[in-house]
Amino acid sequence: MEGTGSGWAAELTPPCVMHEVKGNDTGQVFEVALQNGSSGRSPQFVGVELLQSFQLLIIPCYTLVALVGVFGNYLLLYVICRTRKMHNVTNFFIGNLAFSDMLMCATCVPFTLAYAFNPRGWVFGRFMCYLVYLIQPVTVYVSVFTLTAIGMDRYYATVHPLKKRISVLACTYLLSGIWLLSCGLVAPAVAHTYHVEFKNEGFTICEEFWMGQESERLAYAYSTLFITYVLPLSALCISYLCISVKLRNYVVPGHQTQSQAEAQRVRKRKTFRLVSLVVAAFGICWMPISVFNVLREIDIDLIDKRYFLLIQLLCHLCAMSSSCCNPFLYAWLHDRFRAELRKMFTCRRRIGLSANNCATASVVL
Repeated sequence: MEGTGSGWAAELTPPCVMHEVKGNDTGQVFEVALQNGSSGRSPQFVGVELLQSFQLLIIPCYTLVALVGVFGNYLLLYVICRTRKMHNVTNFFIGNLAFSDMLMCATCVPFTLAYAFNPRGWVFGRFMCYLVYLIQPVTVYVSVFTLTAIGMDRYYATVHPLKKRISVLACTYLLSGIWLLSCGLVAPAVAHTYHVEFKNEGFTICEEFWMGQESERLAYAYSTLFITYVLPLSALCISYLCISVKLRNYVVPGHQTQSQAEAQRVRKRKTFRLVSLVVAAFGICWMPISVFNVLREIDIDLIDKRYFLLIQLLCHLCAMSSSCCNPFLYAWLHDRFRAELRKMFTCRRRIGLSANNCATASVVL
């Protein structure tokens, strides 16, 4: 998948020749020969050695992202599920975002690290090759589309407050459509993903191969880039820009005291900062991997092969960090969410209350 693999295919495909394909009941197995197999110091393999030298830096960073992403999104889901008065359309969007981000951390991070640093390449078997390469991009696309839906929902709530909001049922259909659309976008990549065994070299790769379909590969790469980055980023910028203009021009009816006017200015500044952070976080986190993929599709030689794997992994790490930003941007920075979370944990720590009473209290708050 674009941006989630370790880059074995991109690095090793040029000197590789697939000379035999065997079909069996469990799938396809490719026997691969290396044209320059005797050259152990080629730029591709120097890139692998360089990546290994940064292992002590990259693994802790990935681990931190995974732990913060899983724990933060789990708490967000926990609060939304256990608090009835938070069961609304906006929070359902946020809950879907938290679930996809949590799944992204659980699937992208460990398998990416194992694949990148294991000298035998992909060691999880053929079935996991296809399963992981299906789940990884699906969770990424679901997160991106849900972020866009949240931006549009906030736009209508702020700019058109008198218009009827979508119902919970319509929200359910929309979220189902997001998951189905994400699966549809991933289908071509999964169809061209192969579990390739390098018999003589003793390692295996799990990557995309668009053999003899260069124009189709480029069309798919550019269209997914547009749909999953350019279009959502544009939608977020436009919707939040409209929200900012609406709030800036909003005047509270009636006469305001000085303290009320100051409180209104503080709320506006807080909203502007939050809106700016949301757009900046999405753009910054996903820009490196998007630029990397564009350069790779235009001409892979634009990226020095000695640094290819390291750059790809760092760009991927930056993209995965978005799963840590989202819980803070959409929940932790909001007073209501923090208040609900404090109530829950205060209830659980309160001495003298039974566990059942505490659980009941946390639901009806």
